[in-house]
Amino acid sequence: MKLYSTLSKSVKPLETLHPERVSLFVCGPTVYDYPHLGHARTYVVFDVLAKYLRWTGKEVFYLQNITDVDDKIINHAREEGISQSTLARRFETEYLRDMQSLGIDAVSYYARATTHIPEIIGQIQRLVDRGAAYITEAGVYFNVDTFAHNGELSGQERVQRVSRVSDTTKHNPLDFALWKLGEYGEYTWDSPWGRGRPGWHIEDTAISEKYFGQQYDIHGGGLDLIFPHHEAEIAQMESLEGKHPMVRYWMHTGFLTVKGEKMSKSLGNFITIRDALRTRDKNVLRYFILLSHYRSPLQATDEGLANAAKGLDHIRAIATKDKGADAEGRRAFVEALESDLNTPVALAAIQRLAGNGDLGALREYGQILGINFLRETSAPLSVLQDIRAELRAQKQFAVADLIRERMVAAGMIITDAPL
Repeated sequence: MKLYSTLSKSVKPLETLHPERVSLFVCGPTVYDYPHLGHARTYVVFDVLAKYLRWTGKEVFYLQNITDVDDKIINHAREEGISQSTLARRFETEYLRDMQSLGIDAVSYYARATTHIPEIIGQIQRLVDRGAAYITEAGVYFNVDTFAHNGELSGQERVQRVSRVSDTTKHNPLDFALWKLGEYGEYTWDSPWGRGRPGWHIEDTAISEKYFGQQYDIHGGGLDLIFPHHEAEIAQMESLEGKHPMVRYWMHTGFLTVKGEKMSKSLGNFITIRDALRTRDKNVLRYFILLSHYRSPLQATDEGLANAAKGLDHIRAIATKDKGADAEGRRAFVEALESDLNTPVALAAIQRLAGNGDLGALREYGQILGINFLRETSAPLSVLQDIRAELRAQKQFAVADLIRERMVAAGMIITDAPL
């Protein structure tokens, strides 16, 4: 297999630290609100990557962090008048429910930041001991001037890099917080430098070092994380003992855009996964996402989703009779995924396999892509529809909507008549 690495700016053969094992870390969500389709794109892509690598016989440890301590969580919890942990657990549950509804189940372990505070503090202390970090009255900061490889991942010159946070106690505007001193409610911990909480970047390297060591195979995330987040991760990890590179392959997904702008909560132009699943089957959402190469921008439009639904329906319509194996079609599918996870070309191979009646390949490869390419009927469908109709008549809409969401996620098309 060959993968593009943002660090080398090239496509390279996948050569892992251990021949038959792959260590994969993907930046997880900050659990302060519902995840949106932009998140779905990233997590569908890496779900497919992990499933494909396992299909080839490799052992994959897919690790994802859960950022459950953050300014956004603190502020949202204060607005709602609830504890930070209550808010974080609520949206962590919603995130995991959305992942399940999208068929994203390849993650080996979800690691919360708040359950790795000893590892975070230990890593910060080692950076201080090595002179890569310093202490001020505001907290502990990483000194970017001590790291020679700064800017290599993003390709930005020093003058192009701008700090997100203004703090007059920093030695350099580009230095970033490892530990923030202060009282932050329940998510405040004792440390050698005083009570406080961790900065954003340090949780990822503390977690990944615990499970993978200081060097591993693949790190994934969205393009928006390259700077400052992933640059900071590299600086932290490689400053511990000078092991370079921290990661062999940096993989970044392109933006999901709405009217030319990146989908984001800050811009208010986002569609939550849960809302998308009310009207679109999870198979259609995955098909829509995988129709574009993961490094390309993807425009979210009703027309695009409708075309994806038609495309998937066409595959199901022509894949009705098993005519045996199509060796060339199977080869084309595998070669596409081997070539930097080229899912658009893989889906073209799926079209061929459907047309040639290779239903066995459609079942097998559908498990890799997380898409059901075969039209199947379910005996309990009419029963479920009758139950939903009765619940809606009794105005038990919450339960009726939950059943509907599960039916849509299973690939059923549901149209409710007005009450």
